[in-house]
Amino acid sequence: MLQTDDNALATAWLGSTQARFDAANEAQVRRTRALLNRIVPNASLHGRFLNTLALLEHMGSRKIMATQHGESIDQATLRHVAEEAHHAYFMKRQAEKTAARPLEFRNADLLAPAAARMYFQRLEAGLVRTLGRESSMRAAYLYMSLIVEFRALWFYRLYQQTLNRLGAALSLKRVLGEEQNHLGDIAERLEAAGQRSDARIATLLGLESSLYLRLLGALQLSLDAA
Repeated sequence: MLQTDDNALATAWLGSTQARFDAANEAQVRRTRALLNRIVPNASLHGRFLNTLALLEHMGSRKIMATQHGESIDQATLRHVAEEAHHAYFMKRQAEKTAARPLEFRNADLLAPAAARMYFQRLEAGLVRTLGRESSMRAAYLYMSLIVEFRALWFYRLYQQTLNRLGAALSLKRVLGEEQNHLGDIAERLEAAGQRSDARIATLLGLESSLYLRLLGALQLSLDAA
């Protein structure tokens, strides 16, 4: 019964928090769609963009592996890292298919490479400051995953809408489903552990939004220079 109550609380909290996140990011929808509208029709740019997403997914899976490797690692975490690694593979495969050539994680094969790499680094640094050094690595992993999944789900939905509108064959259905599952799972685990802090989450979502804006601006500059 207690686990069921925790799951119900997490589900209710997640729904309201996602609604607030969407409302807070409404002003960025037009800019993001405009960016995607420039990228998707251009095979060369689209390939580099997908390769950049592959890099971000790869960095995410590596950060999980780097911090969650002790004796207490559970099935949910192993599934999470496996699915993030598969997302990286999926994006890389689609990138090379779209660009019709092999691509590496070198600057010439990416869009806004410095900003993409720094997105995770700055978010992680801000998370450490917010949670404090006394926080466990498990709590840090759960909070980091929660914040990143909010953005991933928001962004991939807009990306899929653009792909549909432009008649592109690429489908993100599996990725979207897994990201939604990750978000729900992380929310339930924070609730069950009694570690969810709405104040901390609001602070971290605000930080992530500023970093997303920085990345979005860098991507726009990258397109202008292409």
